[in-house]
Amino acid sequence: MCLNTQKNIYSDVLPLKGAIIGFGGVAEYAHAPLFKRDPRFFIKAVVEPDKERRERAKKVFRNINLYEDLDTLFKKESLDFIDICTPPACHTNAIIKACEYRVNVLCEKPLVTSLKDLKKVIEEHKKAGIVVFCVNNWRYAPIWSKTIELVNTGSIGKIQEISLSVLRTPNSGGGVTDWRKKKDIAGGGILMDHGWHNIYIVNSIIKEQPTYVSARMKYISSQKYELEDEVELNIDYKSAKVNVFLTWRAECRRNFGFICGDKGKIFINDDHIILKNNGSTLRYNFGLPLSKGSHHLDWMIPVINNFFDELIGRKTKGENIREAAQCLYLISLAYESHNNGCASVRASNIFNE
Repeated sequence: MCLNTQKNIYSDVLPLKGAIIGFGGVAEYAHAPLFKRDPRFFIKAVVEPDKERRERAKKVFRNINLYEDLDTLFKKESLDFIDICTPPACHTNAIIKACEYRVNVLCEKPLVTSLKDLKKVIEEHKKAGIVVFCVNNWRYAPIWSKTIELVNTGSIGKIQEISLSVLRTPNSGGGVTDWRKKKDIAGGGILMDHGWHNIYIVNSIIKEQPTYVSARMKYISSQKYELEDEVELNIDYKSAKVNVFLTWRAECRRNFGFICGDKGKIFINDDHIILKNNGSTLRYNFGLPLSKGSHHLDWMIPVINNFFDELIGRKTKGENIREAAQCLYLISLAYESHNNGCASVRASNIFNE
């Protein structure tokens, strides 16, 4: 699976003209406010099939062109990028359509929900010479930024083990509509939702090719829901082991875990981390707990900056889509493991390197 790392076509004239695809809660509260105040971007259109949400988009942006479908948008608008905020089932079609018109893409996670769609997206975006950039905002949560900084500066030495837990109540998520618990729309359950974030965080810490993946899952007990609401995920690397526990069955919202190195340990506890090394203990406090809220406007600022840097060639092309591809690949191996008695599945290098 080869990725496009060549310089992409971009507009020399700012602001870059864009359209938001899907105007639900994430678009309104995590994307729109940033684009409205960023002089590098100008949102000139919104695509939204729901009439009430189109009206909401009009109130948020005032001077905006509204469309019910992608085809009409691309026929009538000249764009530099689209920002995909639809449920996951709609991502592939929107990305491929953008490739046809050579329009760059910013897309909420998961980028796509199947390896077949991933292959198609990678091939088509390479042909089109565009940037496809998947939102990875959890990496920029203050608690994770500090944790990654401590790891990168050698505070706990070589990483040996990571354990992370994400607890959410059964009514978590939802937004404007509770599509996260509908397989045909979400493409997967909590593994595709919270698992995606935790996988790119883990990979950014360990920086190695995974060797094996195994997973055990529980499913929502309803004929309407055919997706996992609790997962124990194990990822083995050459020099480290990772365990990630995810649940939508908890009585409270909480994020916690630890990262163990050969020279120390970092404990993560929602609104603070504790660093223990060389016989000393340091505590770092953060404002809001990691488990608080879902839109995280401030975490999106670095994402928008990195997207812009890829567009203008300031940042290495293909770095982000490579990260997204690895997330989906490991999630796919986890589903394969669970479907085969939770056996370990060998992970290969999907980038033909």
